[in-house]
Amino acid sequence: MSKKGINLVVGDIYDMMSVWKSWYRGNVNDFHYYNMKMADGKTKKCERLTLNMPKKVCEDYAKLLWSEKVQISLDNKANTEQLLNILNSKENNFKTNFPDFLERVYALGTGVTVEYKKDGKTIIDYIDGDVVLPYMYTNSYINGIVTVSRWEKGTESDKRYYTHLTYHQFKDNQYIKMNEVYISSVDTLLGRELDFKEEMPNVEEYEVFETDNPHFQVWKPLIANNFDTDSPMGLSILANQIDKFKAIDIKYDSFNREFRTGKKRVLIDRTAVKKKADVDSEGNVNYVSYFDNDDEVYVAIAGMDNQPVKEIDFNLRYQEHISSINAELNYLSAGVGLGQNYYSFDGQGVKTATEVVSENSDTYRTKVHHQIMVQDGLEGLVKAICELENIPYTSVNIVFDDSIIEDENTLINRGIMLYQNKVISLEKFMKKYLHYSEAEIQEETEKIQGESKMVQPEGMDFFGMNTQETG
Repeated sequence: MSKKGINLVVGDIYDMMSVWKSWYRGNVNDFHYYNMKMADGKTKKCERLTLNMPKKVCEDYAKLLWSEKVQISLDNKANTEQLLNILNSKENNFKTNFPDFLERVYALGTGVTVEYKKDGKTIIDYIDGDVVLPYMYTNSYINGIVTVSRWEKGTESDKRYYTHLTYHQFKDNQYIKMNEVYISSVDTLLGRELDFKEEMPNVEEYEVFETDNPHFQVWKPLIANNFDTDSPMGLSILANQIDKFKAIDIKYDSFNREFRTGKKRVLIDRTAVKKKADVDSEGNVNYVSYFDNDDEVYVAIAGMDNQPVKEIDFNLRYQEHISSINAELNYLSAGVGLGQNYYSFDGQGVKTATEVVSENSDTYRTKVHHQIMVQDGLEGLVKAICELENIPYTSVNIVFDDSIIEDENTLINRGIMLYQNKVISLEKFMKKYLHYSEAEIQEETEKIQGESKMVQPEGMDFFGMNTQETG
């Protein structure tokens, strides 16, 4: 890279990404696996149970910012349909892949989308931040990155590791894309450079596009990076919440152990579990046990000779554990910007608040704040696709889903009011507020017109207004 005048400043951000990724997966080696010293002095390996709240938080952020109700359109209906066909193709599957990608952006702090042509089709690559290296940036704006992909060939005794580097650079209205491939016998080394055309003949080694819009977008949560203030990379939504995740899992694990260790026990003398000889009527000797040795209720101890069986029944701290877990969940939801009482634990699992969100709430402010990043990224992605597909456009329109702020009935009533005040047409009302298809709009319009002629005075429509519509 230095031969190309590219010097990477890596820093500690990728070590931190590794930590965030392990919490997102729900399996942190130095926390969820630990050694416990038992009463007999022996050490036992234990696994701590988890509610996997890091995954839940990232998932909820993706749901907050993206749903199937988000509308992406151009200023021309035919062009919009062409764009949506590309987004929803089986190769891109945007409705499924994008929310998954957005979830990982919030887990790792950074993600990249890249648009390119392959076999005559426009393809979107969704790339995680831990395989992205920035090399050109101003403040937080990144306009030069290297994406890394790796694979291996050969047997265990003769294995070779291949590394494909793709440079993406946008400068002076030029998008430049360069490719390199390396081979190494050591997993941790880049190795020597191979002839790219020979190794990957179906991929262009060097491309230049004259454009005012790059064919890659860097996605980062709108959170200041307080872990590495010199890095242009983004910060995971999990980064400042690790202590809270630990507290939640410690209490959740204790909640489950309460049932394992606090269940009823029956103390008996250890001689009682020994099998005793019993001679049947034919003189056969059978060894009989008067206790089920596999029953966990019975605990055999020494020193209970001639004493009655003793029952111990513990009081389970059920509600205390639930209250404690809910307190930690409140700290967490406030810490990630979702507000108090966004999460609750009922003893069986974590539930998410489903009530309509107030415009004055932390959740709403967080949604609006982070939508800025999503809108910028989507606009860049759509423009890149339009350029690759030669789709003309003058503007990109993105309408986010606000149904979490107002319920469906409230939105419909708003639409009726806008229609009655001649702000929107009947067709617009049906499409936007009732989510009708074109065929359903046509069918319902004809029905309304027919009913109006039969039962309403001339000049009146379905809502009691003049039939003349305004767009």
